[in-house]
Amino acid sequence: MTSTSTATDPILRQGDSGAAVIKLQQLLNAKGINIAVDGDFGNATRTAVVQFQKQSGIATDGIVGPQTWQALRRDDNAPIQLTDAAIYYEPSKYFYQKEAFEWLQSQISRSDLEEFARRWRNLR
Repeated sequence: MTSTSTATDPILRQGDSGAAVIKLQQLLNAKGINIAVDGDFGNATRTAVVQFQKQSGIATDGIVGPQTWQALRRDDNAPIQLTDAAIYYEPSKYFYQKEAFEWLQSQISRSDLEEFARRWRNLR
């Protein structure tokens, strides 16, 4: 299940502190960005947020708004729709996307690929 940003997610920036910052720091840790959980949105937290935003392909402003909250709560292990993968395909920016598509293609039978190509090209 994919979690999204909620109406109760505050916009956080450097200088903020409290429970929401603790939650932010916990989510950053869960995403593999190691940060001390101290409830203070200081320099280290801002740097971690910018790193996460960059890795997630969202605006790297160091401010935690709806897009950043949504990305932090996204289940990275959930299956994706191929239509979504095609929309966000940027192999020059994310080299691993091309490798993932090449792997997927190697798993599909030639007859299925030919049928897909026929439908993709709208050939009757």
